[in-house]
Amino acid sequence: MGCIYCSISCRNMFIDAYYAIERMKSMDIEKHGVAVTEVGLLYSILPMGSISGQSYYQTPPPPYTFRERMFHKSIIYLWVLTSSVALALGGLTLWHAVLISQGETSIERHINRKETRRLQKKGKVFRNPFNYGKFNNWKVFFRVEKRSHWLTRVLLPSGHAPYGDGLSWDYTPYRNSLMAI
Repeated sequence: MGCIYCSISCRNMFIDAYYAIERMKSMDIEKHGVAVTEVGLLYSILPMGSISGQSYYQTPPPPYTFRERMFHKSIIYLWVLTSSVALALGGLTLWHAVLISQGETSIERHINRKETRRLQKKGKVFRNPFNYGKFNNWKVFFRVEKRSHWLTRVLLPSGHAPYGDGLSWDYTPYRNSLMAI
C-alpha cells in the first residue's frame, strides 16, 4: 500500500522532475557560440541568431546546479522504483488471492493441474480436497469461526495459530466428502 501511495502522490513531482531534466538536456544541446563580427569565412559558419555584434569571453553559468540535477534524477528514480515494486507486489497479492479462493498453495496448483489431466484421461473429474468454496476458503485462511472474528482476526492484528501444523490438516471445517469423483 505504501508503494501505491508513493507512486500516486508523487506523480506530479515525477512529471516536474522529468520536464526539468528534459529542459536541462535541451540547454546542453544548444551551443553557446561566440559572436564574431566582420571575419568573412567565420561569418558564414556561425548560426544567424548568434551574430549580434557582441562577444562572450566566458560561457554563461549552467542554469541548474549539480545538486538540482541529482535531485530531479533521484525523484524519477524513486518514482520508477516505487511504481515497479507496487506493480510486482500487486501482482503477487492478486495471484495469492486467487490461490486462497481456490484453496491451493503454489505447489498444490501444479500438482492439482497434473492430477486433473491424469484423471481426465481416465474419464474422471478431479476435485481439490481443500477447496471449500471461495468464501469458506477465506474463512479457513483467516480462521474465522464467529462473526466477531472478522473484526478481531482480520481487521485488527491477531496472533491466532493456523489450523494444523503446516504439514497435516486434520480439520475439515466445511465439507465431509473429500473423495475425488
